Amino acid sequence: MQMKKLLVISYSQSGQLDQIVSNILVAMEGKVEVYRHKIKPIPDFPFPWTDMSFWDAMPESVQCTPAQIEALDIDTSIHYDLIIIGYPIWFLSPPIPLSTFLKSDQAKKLLKGKPIVSVIGSRNMWINAQEDIKEMIDANKGRLVGNIALRDKNQNLISVVTIIYWMMRGKKDSYLGIFPKPGISDKDIIGAERFGQPILQAIQNNDFSSLQNDLVSLDAVDIVPSIISLENKGKHIFRIWARFIKKKGGPGAKARQRRLKLFKWYLLFVIFIVSPIATLVFYLTYPLFMGRIKRKLKYYRGLELKTKES
Repeated sequence: MQMKKLLVISYSQSGQLDQIVSNILVAMEGKVEVYRHKIKPIPDFPFPWTDMSFWDAMPESVQCTPAQIEALDIDTSIHYDLIIIGYPIWFLSPPIPLSTFLKSDQAKKLLKGKPIVSVIGSRNMWINAQEDIKEMIDANKGRLVGNIALRDKNQNLISVVTIIYWMMRGKKDSYLGIFPKPGISDKDIIGAERFGQPILQAIQNNDFSSLQNDLVSLDAVDIVPSIISLENKGKHIFRIWARFIKKKGGPGAKARQRRLKLFKWYLLFVIFIVSPIATLVFYLTYPLFMGRIKRKLKYYRGLELKTKES
């Protein structure tokens, strides 16, 4: 019997997402032919980031604007039984390199008619990035059959401090010896192995109808209810900022640096001043909106694409 074929396409700047994907693939060893490709931008984004390069990536991330990547040496003559797409989150959005790939002619050929599983590694806000991914998969006539979304489980403001430290210093250790390690915990990264078995079974049976339910039963989709509304509002405001900044030029343009700095201080103000208040309001009013919140959680744990989701 011919072995099933799995195509894995991912982008991981820090390497964390690659670790998650590698652990998911453990269950496939010797049972499925795995073709793995990592997206490489031209020029590469720095890691650790410099301060300005980090903020300069915001407008194009939010608008899913294609840039340049190295051509992926993928054999399009092979029939892939499943495609896994892995990505981190940039500014509540997919990273620029992945958007670039998904808007390419190569992606149109590869994804058409194919079942696809997305794998996300985030701080704690990923639902809007996944909506963008759903739209791009749909545009390529692919079929999303599963989603795995892991996050940093530290308290929101603590995770902001640790992620900035990690992104700007490139060290995934304890900041000042006081804060927890940044990013998704080692336990959760290693624990991603558990998702491999249901994916393997779905590939072997060529039946993906219950895959997402199987993944959700294994806690594959981690959402913080209190930040759903905050993230949705944030993505809307980010789009406004992106248009405002791009009026002064494209990536690297000196003319837009002042506006990028304004966005930086705006965002830090929202995170450290506004978001704690919004979180408090959420918990005080939760009983009034319980039904609506449960509907949103059900939607974001699923695979459906809605054109508009408040």
